[in-house]
Amino acid sequence: MENPQLQRVGKWLDLTDQQFGILLSLYKLETIGEKTTPKNIEHEYLKTYGRAPQRSNLFGQIRQLLSRNMITKEGQGSYSVNFGVIYALLQDRKDAFIEELNEFNRVSEQIKEYFRKAAIQTTKPKVEYFNYDEFYNALAESIKTKERFYTTTKFPSIAYTYSLSAGIGTINYTNTVWERCFERRELQACYLTTLDVDFPFNHAFRVYGDPKRAYRECIIVIDQLWNQIQTHPNLDVRFLKELHGMDVFIPETHEPKEFFLFTRDEHRNIIGGIKVMSPETAISAKQMFMRDFEYAERLTGQKGEEIMENLKKELEERYSICKV
Repeated sequence: MENPQLQRVGKWLDLTDQQFGILLSLYKLETIGEKTTPKNIEHEYLKTYGRAPQRSNLFGQIRQLLSRNMITKEGQGSYSVNFGVIYALLQDRKDAFIEELNEFNRVSEQIKEYFRKAAIQTTKPKVEYFNYDEFYNALAESIKTKERFYTTTKFPSIAYTYSLSAGIGTINYTNTVWERCFERRELQACYLTTLDVDFPFNHAFRVYGDPKRAYRECIIVIDQLWNQIQTHPNLDVRFLKELHGMDVFIPETHEPKEFFLFTRDEHRNIIGGIKVMSPETAISAKQMFMRDFEYAERLTGQKGEEIMENLKKELEERYSICKV
């Protein structure tokens, strides 16, 4: 019997045990100078394996080997092993093994990522709709156990005073952010904003009904935002003149599993929101957000101070009549 390594060659060549036995028997006859007729191949096969293939089956297998060019017909009823073709077949198999090994290495190094993708692709998105109050309560609930959140906004409401947040009905959300971001310092808050001063002014005017008080409130809010940025390193606010993606709020710990979309009225005021529970979609939403976030101007240092001072000037230009 041939050794185990030789047996593996037959598998690499995609031969049956009988086909490989016939090929080996033929080669043995060649090495000792015997004629490689079907009768002699049959006899050599019997000596090696203790049994002989049926004559009809023997001819059928020889035809298979001929069709794959592993043997050639040398004359009337004699054959020869074609090692050139065998070498080429083994080289092709070698290339396939190398590619499979490379693929094995790629997968094994990122096995958790492959499992994660397989898991999230089988998860159907679930959607939940909220009115205004329900929406901000859902935002507050979503960050109670998370490590960070990413959100787009016209102006970061984290800088609103208590009375202004209470007046517009977001105090539960604002308190949660203050507590976990500023007091416990266990939450990272990432804001991508256009710093639209109309946003806090309209909120303040709606709450107080007095344009002068709304103007003063906006000055407080702008100063408070700058103080928060300087004081709390886990508050990351970045400025972009125009937001190109969706209005989103994305909470996460290791990676997002859900995200929120803001719904607005014809005046662009928030009237509620949508919660999308789908890890795959949430990851895509974060990727879209991060493209703008990484490009935007981070409000730190001298550049950040200049932007905030210009914001006050913009407020004055638009609402200077409210100062007096």
